[in-house]
Amino acid sequence: MNDYGGKGAPLLFVHSFPLSSKMWDEQVAYFTDKFRVITYDTRGLGKSSSNDNVFSMEKLVNDFFHIINRLKLSKVNAVGLSMGGYTLLRAVLKDADRFHSITLVNTKADKDEDEEILKRSSQIIKIKSGGRVAYLNKLIPNLIPENKKEISEKVKEIIRNNTNEGICGNLLALSTRIKTLNLVNKIDVSVLMISGTEDRINSSDQMDMLFSKFCDNRNKSTFTTLLKMTNSGHLCNMENPYEFNKILEWFLNGIEINS
Repeated sequence: MNDYGGKGAPLLFVHSFPLSSKMWDEQVAYFTDKFRVITYDTRGLGKSSSNDNVFSMEKLVNDFFHIINRLKLSKVNAVGLSMGGYTLLRAVLKDADRFHSITLVNTKADKDEDEEILKRSSQIIKIKSGGRVAYLNKLIPNLIPENKKEISEKVKEIIRNNTNEGICGNLLALSTRIKTLNLVNKIDVSVLMISGTEDRINSSDQMDMLFSKFCDNRNKSTFTTLLKMTNSGHLCNMENPYEFNKILEWFLNGIEINS
């Protein structure tokens, strides 16, 4: 866990699979003088080690609450990308009172269908059987375009530092998340959604559907918005950090004004 300090409201970032908190470096640099910025490595990834490496999504959600409890934070602004978004959607449904706001980036509220569960199982078997390189060679171009060499190399370096056990544990956790799509309209917390129009993992259509569900019978005085980043893929915060940071800053400043 990385607590960068600062005098502003807590701003906590939850990373995507199969990266680590290093994916938020550009956001840490930008927001540290404006908020109390916090990042952490999801169980089994980055510098977060685990003994069993058999995780559920619920365990990752409990880890999130453990971190904010350990820091004695009553409420946070939380940002989650992809798997980080899955964590936040479940967390805010469990205890919305712990949130000033949530920002959901290139994520979805559906659980895995049978075909996807079988696919994740095959991926775990492949990695454990020595096929990690082949698996990642197929995955990484969907995370970041190969022609963006500098960012692609950083993504590869972050993933390179993750163990096979940690990657497999998180693949298992991804397959155990519940469907939250029909519950999100009950969340009375300000929400920003950011969608990369070129995302090859979670499509723009899925973000549109999630946005419509948030707006369905939701408290109209609770701020809810969806903004799309053109020419941006799954890791839009790394691909176009300036635009991403400005969008997030605009949202957070509005939350502070209205709170």
